Parts: sequence; structure tokens; C-alpha cells
Amino acid sequence: MDMKTEILDHEVSSPEDSNPEAGRSSGNEEEMPPEENLLASDETPDRGNSDEDHIKCELPRSSRPERGSGGGNPHKGTPVIEVINVKKSYTLGDMEVPILHDINLTVWEGEFLAIMGPSGSGKSTLMNLIGFLDRPTEGKIIIKGLDINTLSDKEVAKLRGLEIGFVFQTFNLIPRLTALENVELPTYANTREGVNARKRAKDLLKMVGLEDRMHHKPGELSGGQSQRVAIARALINDPAILLADEPTGNLDSKTGCEILSMFTRLNEDGRTIVMITHDPEIAKYADRIVLVKDGIVQNNSE
Repeated sequence: MDMKTEILDHEVSSPEDSNPEAGRSSGNEEEMPPEENLLASDETPDRGNSDEDHIKCELPRSSRPERGSGGGNPHKGTPVIEVINVKKSYTLGDMEVPILHDINLTVWEGEFLAIMGPSGSGKSTLMNLIGFLDRPTEGKIIIKGLDINTLSDKEVAKLRGLEIGFVFQTFNLIPRLTALENVELPTYANTREGVNARKRAKDLLKMVGLEDRMHHKPGELSGGQSQRVAIARALINDPAILLADEPTGNLDSKTGCEILSMFTRLNEDGRTIVMITHDPEIAKYADRIVLVKDGIVQNNSE
């Protein structure tokens, strides 16, 4: 298909692109498992929040008894992300600018982790390293037992496509594509045998409550609807890890609550989620909060 080839060449293949799609499917999945809609309500157009805004809503109660029982991480067992003595700096002219200093962090399978910190703290840089969008200056990042320092760029791109889904504050949808085509987009670069990408994309849009919007383009969607398309896109290949960078930052409070409730449901279904935020109200949705300030982990209670 000409459209698919054109998109693959110019909008998917490079991790430096403004639209770094990711995710992966278990190879033997022919259909989506039966699930209720994560969110089915329509929204009014969303209003962007300022940095001072907080999302105020009642935290959803989990059916998993260990969540919310207070303190500690109930998911300890198998680490899916290990950040070991990581430093990151950038070179500006003849100056080296340090961003992260000796970061150590473990994320456990099935955990919902919030990385919290003020603007400029280094939390988004840390997410980019975890998501293979950048490489550390020093130290190791291990994903499901694989050290990315030992992998080629091609192998890193494949691992990112297989194991990680991304959700961004600005949605990063392709304006000229429909919602359905945007959800399918990651499969143009990473596919597995036995998966019907078009059917799975439709099932995911139905799951996030957008069955009647699948042929709409991003300009015809509200902010919350666009973010739900982005979540469906991140899930198209059933990644082990979902990385979300300020996922409610461009949404009004009500819609932000709906998106966070969706993340909670995905986590309860077994998805490992790492969410970047500056807002303590949003961070409360997580099992554990890691505070990053001035490029250093200030609080990492495991």
C-alpha cells in the first residue's frame, strides 16, 4: 500500500521522530481478549490545564486488594526495568551539561509507578532513556533482562517496538490519518505473524469508547478523544510496558480523571505502567512514587 510505505519511511522508523510509536503483540493473538470498554462516555472539547492546575477527583477503588493498602510495592518479583548507575549529560559546544546523576531504579512487573518532579528535574529524560529514545552517557538500562548497551540500533528499535508503548502529553497523532489509521501506525514498522492489525485496531478503539469515531481525523476529535486514540495506538502491539509522559497535561480535570481511570484499569489487567507527572494528585493513582529533583532520585521507596 502506497500510504503505508510513505508513512513507514517518513513518520515511524526513527526514534528521533516526533511520533515515536511503540508496542508489541504476543504473536499468537488473533483477537482482542473480551473486555468491557475502558471508557465509553463522550466528551466536550477539552481545556488545557496550566502548570498550577491539579486534577481533582475521587481515586477509583481497585478490585485488587493489595492496592491502596498502604506502603510498599505489592508487585515485587520480576523486574521489567532496571536502571543501574545511570548518568546522562549533553554537550553544548565545549561544555558538558549534566542532566541525570547516578540514577538507580527498578520497576517490577505489573507495577504502576509514578516518576514525579518539577519541570527541569530530569524526569522526562529518564523516561526517554527507559523507552530507548536516548542512550545513557554512563550506566546500564536493562529491559526484561536485555542490556540496551549491548544492542545495535536496529535491535533497540525492535525491542522498543515489541515491549514498549508510549503516551504523550501532546498526543502525537498524524493529522492526515484517521483514528483507525493512527492506531494501526505502529504495526507498519513492527508486526508479528497471526495478528490482524486492522481488526485489533478496531477492537481497541471500541475498548476505549471510540467505536463511532474511528474514521475521524485528529482535528475532528476533542483532546480527551485524541488521548484515547493515542492510548489505543500504544496498545496495538500489546506491549509489556506503557510509558506515559504527562498524559493529562493538555486535558481538563474531568477528562484527565477519565484517562487516569483508564490507566488504572489497564494496570489491573496486568500492564506495567510508568507515568511521568509534576502533580501529586495524579501521582496518587500509582502504586509507588519516585521523586526526581535536580537529576537525582530524592525518594525511591521500594
